[in-house]
Amino acid sequence: MATNMIIDNQHALLEFDPTTKIIHHKLYQTIDSETLRSVLMSGVDLLKSHHATKWLSDNRDINAHSPEDTEWINNQWLPAAVAAGWKYWALVVPDDFMARVNMTEFVDSFYAKGIRIMVFTDLDKAEQWLQKL
Repeated sequence: MATNMIIDNQHALLEFDPTTKIIHHKLYQTIDSETLRSVLMSGVDLLKSHHATKWLSDNRDINAHSPEDTEWINNQWLPAAVAAGWKYWALVVPDDFMARVNMTEFVDSFYAKGIRIMVFTDLDKAEQWLQKL
């Protein structure tokens, strides 16, 4: 991807590819609630400003989100992302078992809001799926 780097630090990476209109984030194990929320809301801004619909989440390195973050994601961020035009989600699942269980909760709630989802263990395959849409 020929991307525009939005956030790149020890907690997370957020970039946008203007050609494919794919928002891509990578979260690291060190991410805290404030940074997580900043990354996700910056992604919502990208959805709006670029009329993007595709999001690639590389969550391989994270642990399960806290109950507070899970609630915020489902009740605050998800409605904002859907309203901004989000339609397709390629999720690269974490290695940690409990984090995978946590991701299952998101898959279920996001699907119920109309997001088309594919789950991957390989980042390249996830990106290829989004590019075909």
